[in-house]
Amino acid sequence: MAWLKTLAETYDVYADLAGKEENDQPVLLPVFHSTFNAQIEVTIDGQGNFRDARRLEKGKDVVTIIPVTEDSATRSSGNTPHPLCDKLCYIAGDYTIYTGDDKQENYEKYMEQLKRWAQSEESHPMVEAIYHYLEKKSLIRDLVEKGTLELDENGKLSDQVKLHNQEQSKANVRFLVYGDDMFEESAVWKNQKLYQKYIQYCRKQSRDVDLCYATGERLTCTDKHPAKIRNSGDKAKLISANDSDGFTYRGRFAAKDQAYAVGYDVSQKAHNALRWLIQKQGYTRDESAFVCWMVNRDMPLPDLMKDSVNAMSSIGELEFEDDWMEMEESDASKARDTGKYVAERLNRAILGYAGKIMVDDRVAMISLDAATTGRLSIVYYDEMGGKEYIDAVLHWQEHCKWRRTIRLEHISDGKKKLTLASTPAPRDMALAAFGVQRSEWLEADSKVIRATVKRLLPCITKRGVKIPRDIIKAAARRASMPESMGSFVWWNDVLCVVCAMIRYNYEEGEKTMGNFLSDNKDDRNVLFGRLLAIYDYMEQRAMFERDENGAYKDQRTTNAKRYWNAFSSRPAKTSQTIRQNLISYEKKLSDYERKKFDEWTEEIMVCLAEHGYDNTALSELYLPGYYLQMEEMRNALYRNREQKDNKE
Repeated sequence: MAWLKTLAETYDVYADLAGKEENDQPVLLPVFHSTFNAQIEVTIDGQGNFRDARRLEKGKDVVTIIPVTEDSATRSSGNTPHPLCDKLCYIAGDYTIYTGDDKQENYEKYMEQLKRWAQSEESHPMVEAIYHYLEKKSLIRDLVEKGTLELDENGKLSDQVKLHNQEQSKANVRFLVYGDDMFEESAVWKNQKLYQKYIQYCRKQSRDVDLCYATGERLTCTDKHPAKIRNSGDKAKLISANDSDGFTYRGRFAAKDQAYAVGYDVSQKAHNALRWLIQKQGYTRDESAFVCWMVNRDMPLPDLMKDSVNAMSSIGELEFEDDWMEMEESDASKARDTGKYVAERLNRAILGYAGKIMVDDRVAMISLDAATTGRLSIVYYDEMGGKEYIDAVLHWQEHCKWRRTIRLEHISDGKKKLTLASTPAPRDMALAAFGVQRSEWLEADSKVIRATVKRLLPCITKRGVKIPRDIIKAAARRASMPESMGSFVWWNDVLCVVCAMIRYNYEEGEKTMGNFLSDNKDDRNVLFGRLLAIYDYMEQRAMFERDENGAYKDQRTTNAKRYWNAFSSRPAKTSQTIRQNLISYEKKLSDYERKKFDEWTEEIMVCLAEHGYDNTALSELYLPGYYLQMEEMRNALYRNREQKDNKE
């Protein structure tokens, strides 16, 4: 129950924002309120006279904040009207005349409920005007005369006309009320005074009190809790109970209130805050939702579901200049400069952000998963101090990064790309381990993705928790099959990602990836990975051929890529096959290139002869060995090329 109390406290911090629309941000719902999508908007005056009506087009504007009761907020069937705005079958006194469906009891219950509010001390002129208008029982007639609703040849609402893909008779209606005060908000779903009046009205209702399990106080409790947590159409609930035949609590408790009891006010605040946080800064994908927030004050936090660059950009701590983004992929020197420049700015942004964290700051995070169609489960929840949180995130971003190409989400709708050392997103890691390329990008079953991301969360938030070995091994197996995917996807989305994961588990104390090759010069796994890189790059250099325009021709797959999977299982035997196939390519190399490749090969073979030149399957460490050796060779030949150009 700690999550309920924390979310209720968060709601109190942001309570002044309840019901307000600011800068296109999601709206924090007032307590005792919910939302529905309206299809019809009716305008009346302060005396309850009909003035106008219109159909609403699909879009953001149809989402309407409405007062709800404890029963109507969770209704799925039965006669449980909302207090003000509702469906035609509740608010139209002439519904039966125009549909043939007897809903008189629904209308009478709605009007009785609205009358109690209109006659209470917490009433509002808008409520009284709506009551007086609906009392006339002329709503559908007025809508038909205005052309908002259409009748068939029998004088009934036509089934052929749809409003937002549903029948006219099921339309949701909201009201505009123009009274004497010209400065008051006329839209009932935006009127702050009306919100407060209904909240006061609800809190004055007499109910039994019980011990709230979330706060430890004696409060008015409820066993009915809101849905619509992940989005406005979400029917899944976090807290629910079946009837006494569902065996929800039988065998442990005599009644459901012995199993749990939550204050109605606390439940409203917690669910409204969670819904708002998910819409505002949460991650929703693969039927799951994750959000991390500052409990005690308004401060944006890095998005743990994004790579390190986009995580800092999303909170405004890292901004890019357009001239640095206009780089050509063929301009290698500028690409290196840009990556270095952004890396420096990223480090400054992280350090600057860390300096804003206060000693008493509290951070909470929650991950939700779809247990069934109507149930949500909390698969991960944690609270920690702000300093502890930022220390864990900085450790994750510093030790789990690798050079790869990422899309900048906040520039040109994610079309800009940048190559630099960054931390992959947890979803990228899950796709690297279990994804299959069927189209342009990797894809995987949503359940597998959700389960993998859930297991990675403690690695980010708990410093010292290593990435599970089975995830790394699965990603290493995918990286050992380069022929099963495109070259860019294999290199960028699998190889670089698995290297980042290996780095996170490898770096500890004095062990760093910067000294990986020298520290592991006697490790046969690393040595074989380096040998594979030499053979692969040797063939690539031999195939560097230009067309008549000076552009590089398309290159076919190298022998190293073709035999890669076999090499990872039987390295000694396969390396001999690859080497034999490379003899004809050596003639195409320059003297300097042939000399350097011979030196690198000899160095590796001497070490392998002493430390295990055999067919034992390789561990995942051969992958960073391959990558780092490839980078070392490219840099060496690039420097030699620069020296020759300078001399010329």
